Amino acid sequence: MKKYFISLTLMLLAFFSLQQTQAQPFSGGVLIGANSSQIAGDSYSGFDKAGLSGGVFVRMQLNAQSGLQMELFYTQKGSRSNSKAEESGSAPYLLRLNYVELPLIYQYDLGHLRLEAGLTAGFLTNSYEEVDYLENVQNVWRKISLNSLIGIRYIFTDEWSLGLRSINSINSIRTVQASGNVKRYGNKFGAFNDVLQLAVFYQF
Repeated sequence: MKKYFISLTLMLLAFFSLQQTQAQPFSGGVLIGANSSQIAGDSYSGFDKAGLSGGVFVRMQLNAQSGLQMELFYTQKGSRSNSKAEESGSAPYLLRLNYVELPLIYQYDLGHLRLEAGLTAGFLTNSYEEVDYLENVQNVWRKISLNSLIGIRYIFTDEWSLGLRSINSINSIRTVQASGNVKRYGNKFGAFNDVLQLAVFYQF
């Protein structure tokens, strides 16, 4: 998976360099941010799992107000029990799910605001689950997930912007059903990543 991530990064950078030499309306940059996440369909509620995101992007300007952006970033998701859940008798819980994300995003500018909507494919790089401080070695997490993405960015300058995004699983991230699973986009029960991401973008 690390080789896959490196290969995709090099492809994005090579694509950006090629377009620059051809004087096309392309630009690129980097992003770094923080996540707050939960799993819809487990027995815990609330965005209590913190994580980080970081990667690169390439943007194509379509016209004066809109563009397409392709990104490649590493992101940390999962779930964590909160104090209220543990006080009610639930065992302490921790789930770490780390992904390489590959989004394709449509963007529309309204002055200093940039609206975003798109889809992203998530490739699971590793996972760790802990129940009552004991590792659960059962691996039930899908290697690939599809997510919706909506967000809003504030453009400070031509180079710097700050964005808030909601990234939510479309298909279940579990390969099997479990107690408490919910339905989403169909009749099948499952578990779904829900992530709030706050990120800083620097455009070259």
